[in-house]
Amino acid sequence: MEEEEGEQMTRFYGVLILFVALFVITSVTAAHENVNYDYLIGNEFLEEFGPVMAKARNGDTIEFKGGGTFSTKPKTATGTGTFIHRNADGDIIGAGVWTATDLITFKSYGSGSFQELPAEFEGGRALIRVYLDPDPRIPGFNGVLKVTCLLGNKIPPKAQEGVQLLVRDAKINFNREMGGATLFIREE
Repeated sequence: MEEEEGEQMTRFYGVLILFVALFVITSVTAAHENVNYDYLIGNEFLEEFGPVMAKARNGDTIEFKGGGTFSTKPKTATGTGTFIHRNADGDIIGAGVWTATDLITFKSYGSGSFQELPAEFEGGRALIRVYLDPDPRIPGFNGVLKVTCLLGNKIPPKAQEGVQLLVRDAKINFNREMGGATLFIREE
């Protein structure tokens, strides 16, 4: 009788260890799988929500339109669009084209199905390296475009919809979202 109970316990622990191992392997594989996304920033599909803008400490604003694609593994990004830089009085002081060069990171906030939107619509935060090419008389420069979409069920408490533009060693950074709409669309 004791032998039989011992064999049952051995089988139970063997099955338990197998399930734990499968769970760990599945979790690690899922965390490292490649996911492809389209991203939209205030383009025609989203324009009813207003322009996607960020504001600098001095009152200047920058408006973005465009979109592209990115992949989470390997981290790559493509895309293009336009930007308009205005001073605190609203006068245009620069405009041009931005181009995505690579993905730094992406954090998903979950599916939009949580808010009764298509399941492939996702919220999240992407950091994308971009090259900004203003007026031909001004040299272009590199920056990091932070794109945030507030869909899903894992939205951090202080997250804001929109974009920010950070430029290394710049005298001005646009680090306050001013509204508009962005969207990530998970490719199946």
